[in-house]
Amino acid sequence: MPPITPSVSRWRFLFQPYLFRKEVSPLDAIIQWFLGNPIEAIAQIVGIVALLFIVFSYQQKKKTSLILCQLFGAALFGAHYFMMGAYAGFLLNCIAVLRALVFCREGLSKKTGKIWVWILNGLFLVSYALTFLVFNVTPSVPNLIIQALPVIGMCVSTISFNMKNAGQIRALSIVTSAGWLTYNIYYSSIGGTLCESISLISIIIGILRYDIKKKNRK
Repeated sequence: MPPITPSVSRWRFLFQPYLFRKEVSPLDAIIQWFLGNPIEAIAQIVGIVALLFIVFSYQQKKKTSLILCQLFGAALFGAHYFMMGAYAGFLLNCIAVLRALVFCREGLSKKTGKIWVWILNGLFLVSYALTFLVFNVTPSVPNLIIQALPVIGMCVSTISFNMKNAGQIRALSIVTSAGWLTYNIYYSSIGGTLCESISLISIIIGILRYDIKKKNRK
């Protein structure tokens, strides 16, 4: 089997049975791909399960329910990215689990929340450095940009977690999803790409259902 690398060619390799081997049925192609790439196949399945939690979170009316759904999604995505070799994604989602645990508490004071925003955003920035220093990702210009996108998104979403209004969280989550979408496409993450694509749609639906509709009632 040819090596899998985070690039457009990896997407072509993933779907090669459908594009170039017409004599192979879709079911046989899936089985062959699964047997030939068991770790990545399991990783993709885990990512798809994770996306269900993330997408469902944006349909929650209460902030606590929204964040708890994202907690489970982040934990699963952490495992997904680790198996895919996308280590920045793995580190960011590990920190995201801690973030969800912190901000799901209803009694969290505004002052304490601000302190946690600084702590968590500091950890996100550290994870950016660790991606290159510990996991030996080449610090090329494209990599520096690609790895920075989800970090920026996570910092923005962490700021939104200190807000009391679920509508504001949804609005800022658009920035997060855009950064992660680019990252997921680069690493050929099916679950991640679907998650952020669907999340963007789900966020918009949530804004229309709860935020714009609420303003119109006023």
